[in-house]
Amino acid sequence: MGRWSQYDEDEERLPEGMQRIGYDADTQTYTFRDADGTIWESAPGNRYGQLHRANATIPPYGDDTHDATDPLHSTSNKPSTSWRHEMMPLLNWFLLVGLFLLFVFWVIGGTTFTKRVDPVTCKEDSSPYKIKSGDSCWAIAEGHHIPLESLLHENHGLDCDKLAVGGTICIPRV
Repeated sequence: MGRWSQYDEDEERLPEGMQRIGYDADTQTYTFRDADGTIWESAPGNRYGQLHRANATIPPYGDDTHDATDPLHSTSNKPSTSWRHEMMPLLNWFLLVGLFLLFVFWVIGGTTFTKRVDPVTCKEDSSPYKIKSGDSCWAIAEGHHIPLESLLHENHGLDCDKLAVGGTICIPRV
């Protein structure tokens, strides 16, 4: 909790002729009156800071020169701002974050971690077979009625755990 100083009072913080006349606990706004009698309100939750005009000029209490209308409950001629107008300051921030994320995904997606496969040339006693999705070494060997050891012997360095879809292997003829 901060310490109190002589600059924490309204006389030090408010412009000359401005005085605080009320507080609404529901909206957490402070109400002020300037020397001309114009009513000003603070932003919700702020005691000081930027003020906005609440309504037309009304004389201070005790002055009997005001008219019979109630300016505190009258509607303002000022048009209300839309939520789009209020969110405009965040547009640049969201735009920058979005562009940064697009760049990151582009860099990640543009780099490939797959190893290039050299074209396979099969011997005369074997035929090429193009690997399809879902193929395994055992399924290929069973489908061509050859032992798995023959398939592995014909394709030196074949890693059955990493069969590349679209790649080619050699199937020995029986």
